[in-house]
Amino acid sequence: MFVEQSTVKIWRIRLAFIVLCVVPTCCLCYFAALRQSEGYRQQIADKASKILGRQVQVEGMTHPQPGCLKLTGIEVAGQSLSSVSVVNSKHEVRLAVGGFVLDQHAIPFVVGLVDRWLSEPIQFQKDYLIDIKDFAWQDSGSIENSEVRPLRVECVSAGSGRAIRFFFRDDDKNEIRVARVLKHGSRNGSAEKHVTEVQVNVSEAIPVSCIFAALRESGGRHWDFGDKAVFSGQIDISNAGGDWTAECSGTIDHVDLDATTSMLSSHLQGAAKITLNKFLWSRSRIENVDCVCVADRGEIEQVWIDRLVRILGCRIDEAYHHLSGSQARSFQRLGFGLVIDSEGLQLRALPGRSGCLLESQELPVILEPVQAATLDRLAWLLSGTRPPAVPGTDVTAWLLSVLPIPNAYR
Repeated sequence: MFVEQSTVKIWRIRLAFIVLCVVPTCCLCYFAALRQSEGYRQQIADKASKILGRQVQVEGMTHPQPGCLKLTGIEVAGQSLSSVSVVNSKHEVRLAVGGFVLDQHAIPFVVGLVDRWLSEPIQFQKDYLIDIKDFAWQDSGSIENSEVRPLRVECVSAGSGRAIRFFFRDDDKNEIRVARVLKHGSRNGSAEKHVTEVQVNVSEAIPVSCIFAALRESGGRHWDFGDKAVFSGQIDISNAGGDWTAECSGTIDHVDLDATTSMLSSHLQGAAKITLNKFLWSRSRIENVDCVCVADRGEIEQVWIDRLVRILGCRIDEAYHHLSGSQARSFQRLGFGLVIDSEGLQLRALPGRSGCLLESQELPVILEPVQAATLDRLAWLLSGTRPPAVPGTDVTAWLLSVLPIPNAYR
């Protein structure tokens, strides 16, 4: 009797050990092996591809702690990322990225992802906080050749509004904000209308191509200033159903004049700096432009000089006639102030230049006009036809569609 009871107890203990210890251990081992399998890693990559809208490849994956995932050897949107840590909670997702270079290939991907997050609340239901340890704006394509900064991206939502904020963690005064809110009273209509607002406040230069890419992806048109052009200043943009309103002041430096005039029949060469004292855009039309353009050393085609005299009324000076007869002339300084509004176009020389707009071999070529010109003459200047005709080209047709409406037609 004693031996029989002992045997039963032993088997009960063995069974309890198997159920409580061996089986859970085997389950954990199976779960761990499953989490490290290639199939599970591909499942994570497919899920990331669906969220980002681009094919994502992942080479390695670990789980440092519960709710935390570390991915290595990632390739997305043409960029190779060394590591990405993901912490997923109930209402928020935190990502830590080792490095990211915003080049010409990555800009459309980032702009498209921002637009998707703002417009697809069902797909992106959580807030996102992204920390990039080494971030760079540049065109060379590698972190090693760029000035890197720690960047933070905050994607938050509140009610019907959604917003994204980009700022450097070591200087939060330089930031870009993008917000999309439901237009007041639009729910009562047949369809909801949203207002997209973009605010740029940077004292350090950022590539102009990044700003123009955002406008282009949103349906706007841009003027090519070259790959090296950078902007510093303030921009406030509002887009309500295609109705654009914008206000801008700042500086555009390293402007490639050859790229800027590439869409025109005549060209300029050199590097320029444009200071925007005021740029107002209201109801999808230019309202006011007050800017200064300066270029030291370059080349200008003679046809530009002739048009400035014939169409805008600039006055000729002693170096106007080019003795060599060449169609292109080198210059040592090109500088002017330009004001465009409903009153017309005013072209003025800079202070201290004795009215001179263009200098060649230290001699004045043309002087400022004595009176303002009508806005249609600006389109004539850029049309490239003789006699001048408008619209003439797609550029001048677009320009006529956005120039201020003259007071005479109001």
